[in-house]
Amino acid sequence: MVEFFIAFRHVIERKFQSIFSVLGVAIAVTVFIVSLTVSNGLEKNMINSLLTMSPHILIKNKKKPFFEGYNETVENIKKIKGVKAVIPQINSQSIMKFEGYAKGVLADGISVENVKNGLKLKMVHGNDNISELNSVLIGEALASEMKLKVGQEVSLVSAENKEIKLIVRGIFKTGFLEYDSNLAIVPLRTMQILSEQGEATTEIGIKVESPQKVEEVLNQIRIVINQEEYAIVSWKTINQNLLKAVQFEKFVLIAILSLLLVIASFAVSVILNMIVREKIKDIGILKSIGYTNKNVRRIFTIEGLIIGVFGMVLASGLSPLVLIGLKILFKEYMKGGTYYLEELPLYISQKELLIIYGVTFVVVFLSTIFPAARAARLKPVEALKYE
Repeated sequence: MVEFFIAFRHVIERKFQSIFSVLGVAIAVTVFIVSLTVSNGLEKNMINSLLTMSPHILIKNKKKPFFEGYNETVENIKKIKGVKAVIPQINSQSIMKFEGYAKGVLADGISVENVKNGLKLKMVHGNDNISELNSVLIGEALASEMKLKVGQEVSLVSAENKEIKLIVRGIFKTGFLEYDSNLAIVPLRTMQILSEQGEATTEIGIKVESPQKVEEVLNQIRIVINQEEYAIVSWKTINQNLLKAVQFEKFVLIAILSLLLVIASFAVSVILNMIVREKIKDIGILKSIGYTNKNVRRIFTIEGLIIGVFGMVLASGLSPLVLIGLKILFKEYMKGGTYYLEELPLYISQKELLIIYGVTFVVVFLSTIFPAARAARLKPVEALKYE
């Protein structure tokens, strides 16, 4: 208790330097938290947008382009724990025509139930009801490009050169531009008629409860499915290049932000060195009345930790304010500037916060070692020589 009082007194006496040291730690931690929160939010938003239409697990026939007799396989997969939806579908590169304008699109045949329960699209106009065979849902960017509205009729030409007239029932937005500008969703039965393959699909898509833990479900599906006949792949494998790029970007960000903490720790170390030089006589008096090297070392260690803790507390108050400010600025000045963001996405886990504060505490503690050891090494007689 006495050691803490002495340490606190030393910090208070050098108000100007102590305030700047606290601010240094606070700014470093705040920048770390804010940057990581925005980075996590953008990453999470991107993955959510990507997985709106992309299945978490994809099953295809290795030997044939079409997956026949899929109903039994679908029922077996539905029984697996962690599976949210099983979506048989037919994908076909097609051409959409409207009033003399033609555009290449990916026609995705999905059943009515899976559109409503499996995809849960965000509808901008109209609805997601494709119960009629001549229905089609299109992305917002595609509708804008072709000047299409709900209720208008378009022509869809399949890869087999079969043409069908469809009515636009709804316009959706996934937030992923590739989907919203190139995807057309039609009833599964319509695509089966166009492909002339009967009750068949090109693939089976699977949605799971927890996409980040997709491997657990994937291992169970491998037991149910004949792997010699069917290829099974997860969304992480399909998008591995994108995920690696995101992970590398995050690694570089954390490495750069860590340097800020190191710089802040240097400021704490410099302040402690200055205090040691000024308090040489006080150290001599403390040692002459019985304080050991350990007691003196502890005093200056506590001084550094007081600065670090005050900095972290200040950062915990500054971080939310900065994030709120960024969110307001984004809404005011950046809305409409980027396609897939309606507001600035923010996310940080409690685990990440604890790691940031834990690392900060350790870095500040390490910065106190040299000044504290230097103070502890002073001998009483030598220290008392200084006036």
